[in-house]
Amino acid sequence: MSAGESTGRRPDAGLLPHLVLVGTLVIWSLSFLAAARVRVDLGVAHAVAARFLPVLVGSAALLLWRRPRLPRSAWPVILAMGLLGVPGYNVFFFIGLKTVPSGTAALIIALSPVLAAVFARLWLGERFGPRKRVGLLLALCGVFVVIRYGTERPVDWPYLSAALLLAGAPTAWAMYTVLGKKLPPEVDTLDATLAILCVGSLPTALFVDRELLRVLAASPGALGASLYLGVFCTLVGYLAWNWALRRLPASEVAAFVFLNPPLANFWAWLLVGDRLRAPFVAGALVLLAGVALIVLGVRPRRGAPIPPEVESAAEP
Repeated sequence: MSAGESTGRRPDAGLLPHLVLVGTLVIWSLSFLAAARVRVDLGVAHAVAARFLPVLVGSAALLLWRRPRLPRSAWPVILAMGLLGVPGYNVFFFIGLKTVPSGTAALIIALSPVLAAVFARLWLGERFGPRKRVGLLLALCGVFVVIRYGTERPVDWPYLSAALLLAGAPTAWAMYTVLGKKLPPEVDTLDATLAILCVGSLPTALFVDRELLRVLAASPGALGASLYLGVFCTLVGYLAWNWALRRLPASEVAAFVFLNPPLANFWAWLLVGDRLRAPFVAGALVLLAGVALIVLGVRPRRGAPIPPEVESAAEP
């Protein structure tokens, strides 16, 4: 057994996969500002449709080009994952981004590995030891501090309800991730990802109407943000992440998710002038420490399935 095989790293991996991951996280960290910009002009249904119309076209074209042979047993799981990962995740995402600042939203979304570990324990019987329990407690305390004390806005019911609804996004993604453990092992990861994106994006096409096209034509900002979310954050981002995941250990790839909240807050400070308050920074550090306790240190043996809390790091 070679060194590359024993660690999950390809011997010729080199620096390029790490650079690809950094670039992917830079792209994803801007998704919160882009989503907030889309919500300025579009309602939730139109915002989801605007993001995923290019995803539907792109994923369908790639599937036709690749001509995958997915087993019939995989399709019920693909359908469920598509509904959870596209409309399920993004409805909550766009609702929350109407009110919750992008930096706070990035930290709430970072709960997905935590929730995935909990669901994996409840549904799959996976181990949830003392380290993960401490991580869960820290993450929940951190997100409470960020939401309650980390904003200059009034912490009233509209703000709290938006934050709670936004938490539905990582919940949907965690369920999506754990459900992915049900995919047959012979299914190609790239083909399954494209099929999930295509199937999940299909219902959003029902909300493409003249009003949506009129608003996008009249608002270059909303159109550009929608294309950024669909083409770069989803199609390019997913494919880049999966490409790197094939060349590096899963736990090493998962560690890059910790770049997302700091980068998202940096862009919010640089581009829209959000101020980082001390309670926000403290809560963010506690939250990320909790996620780290759950995600980091995961070392799947060769041939073992990737833990769901590691896979869940793949969504912005």
